Amino acid sequence: MKQAKFKNIWLFLPCHNEEENLDSLVKEILGLRISSLHIAIINDASIDGTGEIAERLVKKYKNVKVVHRRPPRGRALAGKTGFSYCLGQGADAIIEMDADFSHQPKYIPLFLKELEKGECDVVLGSRFIKGGQDAERDSFRTFTSKLSGVFLRIVLGIKLKDMGSGYKVYTRKALASTKPKSLFSQKGLAISMESIFRVLKNDYRVKEMPIIFKDRRAGESKLTWKDFFEPIFIAFKLVLRLGRA
Repeated sequence: MKQAKFKNIWLFLPCHNEEENLDSLVKEILGLRISSLHIAIINDASIDGTGEIAERLVKKYKNVKVVHRRPPRGRALAGKTGFSYCLGQGADAIIEMDADFSHQPKYIPLFLKELEKGECDVVLGSRFIKGGQDAERDSFRTFTSKLSGVFLRIVLGIKLKDMGSGYKVYTRKALASTKPKSLFSQKGLAISMESIFRVLKNDYRVKEMPIIFKDRRAGESKLTWKDFFEPIFIAFKLVLRLGRA
């Protein structure tokens, strides 16, 4: 298969109250010196200094943009905004990652190199395959993540080990096939699972690559116990509407 070379890469960062991480993270990503890379900061109704920091970064770097979202907020809502914005910029590769340093930027060049081979349509950063790790987190959260993965694989008929990972690189065609504005997910973790499910349902190929997932560098998690239940409801809704993968 002919190797692809991406000419318009967009990376988006969903942010809610990430004033302690955003500036350093953007600088580290840009420090990778990836040609044709742009960053879209999705400021998800932050009430701290995230919006002001994002505006300063936009003025400082020509390849950084910001979208300010109003309430209601939610990781999935910010994700859908990020997907649609990047597609609207004509991106031929779209990178999704968290803005708290739990997803380390060093993996981005490796993901892009793998995607450019043309042997898959999405690269998924996975904690639960050989070489991956769910580091610096308590054993209960790791157990919960693995248990939910087992449940989702059974319900959805998918063999991937880490469907809950929000660290991915998509080709344009694969992401566009999910019709981001029509995704069911509204709140937290479900969008990670739903986007991958829809990609597979549309006959695109997903490859897991190992990552070491770390706890956030600064600030507090925005997840609540309710966020862990939404993927269950969304999974059943997907099967009822679309069938198993």
